[in-house]
Amino acid sequence: MIIETILALVLHVAAGESVNAALEQARAAYAESGDRTTIYIEPGDYEEELTIDVPGLRLINASETPSIAVKNGGVDIDANAVRLTWYYGHGYQYASMKGAFNYGGKRARRWNASTLVTAPEFYAENIIFQNSFNLYVSAAEAADTLVDISQAKNDWTANERPKRIMPNRPKDIGSTEVQKWFYRERASALSFTSTATSCVLKNCRVVGRQDAFYGDHGASVVVHGGVLAGAVDYIFGGLQLFVRRTELVAMVNTEKNDHCYITAGRAATLENLATLPAASRDSVPKEEITSHGMSFWDCTVRHATADELVDPGHSPVWLGRPWRWWGEVTFWGVKAEEGVLNEELWSLGLTKGHPAPFVKDYRNYFNAGDELIPY
Repeated sequence: MIIETILALVLHVAAGESVNAALEQARAAYAESGDRTTIYIEPGDYEEELTIDVPGLRLINASETPSIAVKNGGVDIDANAVRLTWYYGHGYQYASMKGAFNYGGKRARRWNASTLVTAPEFYAENIIFQNSFNLYVSAAEAADTLVDISQAKNDWTANERPKRIMPNRPKDIGSTEVQKWFYRERASALSFTSTATSCVLKNCRVVGRQDAFYGDHGASVVVHGGVLAGAVDYIFGGLQLFVRRTELVAMVNTEKNDHCYITAGRAATLENLATLPAASRDSVPKEEITSHGMSFWDCTVRHATADELVDPGHSPVWLGRPWRWWGEVTFWGVKAEEGVLNEELWSLGLTKGHPAPFVKDYRNYFNAGDELIPY
């Protein structure tokens, strides 16, 4: 994908400064004259919840030798890395939300996305997008007040109140106790709304555990190089997603219940639906039909290292489990060491009883050979 834009405003964010402050300047420039903005960010940790709502915005690591490496079990970053991170997760109400009730973990931010993209033609290069909720206790989280969401509202209906009582989270800054399965819940690092079209991530790292990378139907994103890391359904939604030459990292530990499903797709295509019986075809909501689902080209699947996770495990990885039975996901030329991938490749846990051959053979394609489709 080639996007031609005229970049009229260039901003620099120094270590310790605010990326949100630069975004405010970008919004003002676009509102006044339609100018596009590039923001160069000096290496460091930026603990901010960001909304990218300016068309054509570019975020670029300002280092001459940029890195997206993490270390010490995912707590720290390389000296030349830029990390954009926040800590909100499903199941808790946070005082810092200032009254915006966190029902379902979604709010208006698509599973509490640390960075939410709502504008077209967003571009990021050599940036780490993270949600720290299932990785470590950040300084901002330690300073916040949070309560179990089931106790944060008094007027639940009988069928509405959450069934799970959330655990009390540790308050020590940097604690990796939250990497254990006991604390696991949904928390997005990067999400795209339906208006986020023609977006590009070049050599970026997106990292979370469950539901880390999300896209609405209508969103379109290209990922080239870099790392997409997570565990349960960590790349999910109905977006059009094209991923090329990227490391897909299973963020699972040694606990027996800790599994990885790379994708949870819910986009159907007219071309493939046309081959189905009318009853099946007509059961797919029209808003979930698109020109393409998720495609992964020449990617590598591996387990997390000790730099990325405190207690990295090696349980076999599923390529995905469709969020809906019509969820279309394609892998071409995927590479993985022996034993990394589950022999079944696809799990049917989210397909509501639809027959295994239909889901496996029709929606998902896998080429384990060395021959790749030209690009």
